[in-house]
Amino acid sequence: MTTQNKSSVIRNVNFYYAKLDKPVSPFGTEIYDLQVRFPKERIQEMSAYGKVRQVEDGNYAINITRKAMNAKKQKTPVRVVDGNKNPIKDLIGNGSFGNIIVYQYDWAVSGRTGRKTVLIAVQVTDLIKYVPETEADFDIIEIPSNDNAPSADF
Repeated sequence: MTTQNKSSVIRNVNFYYAKLDKPVSPFGTEIYDLQVRFPKERIQEMSAYGKVRQVEDGNYAINITRKAMNAKKQKTPVRVVDGNKNPIKDLIGNGSFGNIIVYQYDWAVSGRTGRKTVLIAVQVTDLIKYVPETEADFDIIEIPSNDNAPSADF
């Protein structure tokens, strides 16, 4: 399989479910995660970077991740910038648009082989800020008075 390790820029994709501000650990290892969406015409191109699947809006998507720590236990955050390469501190909302840089390498473990794609950087050219919902809570319920209730006086 020996293809060379390389970095690539993937341009003009939409971002969904960006978990780049702090790591998540859905399977035990802390990672940064970004869903990248694109139209049907890009399936062949994007299949080189991950498992393509159709999503609810009719587009197609792959998820690209990065481990939150390297082998030396150093934090490895994803670089997130705007169109002028200035750092972005805002959270990235669904539907934001831009480019990503990924790094790919071949791996072999216990007789199995594959190609891994790692998220290196995100350039947001059209930011839709993510605004977390305020805490969920119950509404106040007005209990209707029951004027026809029998009197408790005996």
